[in-house]
Amino acid sequence: MAESRFAELKEKEKEARKQILIESALALFAKKPFFEVGMREVANEAGISPATIYRYFPSQEELFNEAFLQDISSASKEFKSMVQKEKPASIEKFGIKFVDHLFENESTFQMMAYLMLKDNLKNPVMGKFDSVTKIFFDLFEQLLKRHGVKNENARMYSHSFIASITGILMTFRNYPLKNKKAIRSHIIKVIKITSSLYTDQLINK
Repeated sequence: MAESRFAELKEKEKEARKQILIESALALFAKKPFFEVGMREVANEAGISPATIYRYFPSQEELFNEAFLQDISSASKEFKSMVQKEKPASIEKFGIKFVDHLFENESTFQMMAYLMLKDNLKNPVMGKFDSVTKIFFDLFEQLLKRHGVKNENARMYSHSFIASITGILMTFRNYPLKNKKAIRSHIIKVIKITSSLYTDQLINK
């Protein structure tokens, strides 16, 4: 019994240290692009030696993946509230919120794009990424149902919408306009048009 409790305590301590490293990485990502952040910087931010960090994350990729997944999982709580409140958010508001989160958190967007495009992710990482993606598919499916979309259509519409707004952001984030505010304004206009297609043609069928 004592050995079991000791092993459990050691595992909790390990997870706590991993969490400190993830938070340190996210703090650095807020200051500059994730691909410019090195393991040595994360170790310094966390107050440990560079060699020690590899006890918890064997590679830079694994640490960055975990940081991204945690950031998105945390953000999903706010989206859940939008869907489940007494009067659910509109399709347009959901889409704008989704884009704004990625637009305002550049490193999160960069990491998401990296995971979406990389073709040799390890199975555990891919599984976690799939589970995060599923969170947003599920949430938007719930939103569509609350607005009257039939069950048999909601999942496919959810896939279509989330993929559409992600693609819009990827297409226009570097659009040749005068500043970031103008780029966001253009993206939001496109999101509103896309949202209206779902609202007008699907919800009112």
